[in-house]
Amino acid sequence: MIRLGTLFSGIGAIEQAFIKMGLPHEIMFACDNGEREIKMSEAELRETLESVSIDNREKVIVELYNRSGKENLMEKSYKANYAIADERFYQDIRFLDGKKFTNKVDIVVGGSPCQAFSCNGKQGGFEDTRGTLFYEYARIIREVQPKCFIFENVRSFMKTICTDTTGIDMPIKDSIYSNLADNYYIYHKVLNFKDY
Repeated sequence: MIRLGTLFSGIGAIEQAFIKMGLPHEIMFACDNGEREIKMSEAELRETLESVSIDNREKVIVELYNRSGKENLMEKSYKANYAIADERFYQDIRFLDGKKFTNKVDIVVGGSPCQAFSCNGKQGGFEDTRGTLFYEYARIIREVQPKCFIFENVRSFMKTICTDTTGIDMPIKDSIYSNLADNYYIYHKVLNFKDY
């Protein structure tokens, strides 16, 4: 049984692949905010959560997202398609405590929002708040310590984070990403979706 964790889960692409391939798996956690926003600055949000215990933090996050007035359609679709307990679906990667899942997950899969890097976006990179969510992905990998992980994004992401995009075992510029290399063999490749 493969123990799976997904971040930026969407409607569950990797889960569908596992089902179609007949791979037995258990979803340990999933996380997606459904493109909703909390109407607070990062500083205000952190201050609000400062006095909240880790056990109650997700309840507060859910309440704050519910104030947006928008339903999390990603969560609704995800739960309609996959067996996952309510307490294992998280609204915001920034506040997911990966330590709860340390050594309890075989594979973590996800790809942070691509708009910050895509040639169709504004290409703000790590200056765009969405671009910085990659750091949260890296944090979760360090906390969870899965056996392996898959991170996907657009070609421009690789140009931003790597010094060379021509092969594998590329030197990584970003120190947080480099920290992952201490525990994992990092293999990356640019794929063209038209080939699949």
